[in-house]
Amino acid sequence: MASRKRGSRTRKRRGDPGQLNLFDTPGEKAPVPIKRAAPLRVKAKRLKAPSVERSVAFSPQEASTYLGVTVSTLKSWRAKKIGPKWTRRGARLVCYFPEDLDAFLRRGPRDPDKS
Repeated sequence: MASRKRGSRTRKRRGDPGQLNLFDTPGEKAPVPIKRAAPLRVKAKRLKAPSVERSVAFSPQEASTYLGVTVSTLKSWRAKKIGPKWTRRGARLVCYFPEDLDAFLRRGPRDPDKS
């Protein structure tokens, strides 16, 4: 008796489509699959969208390198409401605009009591 390797599985053999299956009767043949032609595909032309000026938004990592502070400092400033203006895009994405970062550098930290 020949031993098989552990974990190896035997593959299902694909025979001739005209060959009878185990459950077929000798009078009927297995249906031969019909190959259909692939549908014609028309290549769409890519339209150039007009260029729109979009303001660049910095991630907290980019803003921290721009200001020279750590990301955790920016997070702390957001919680205390003393840092640069920030906006939330979606549920979690926090971003900073370069204009707001420049204004923060010019005026210094905000006092939360004087808002």
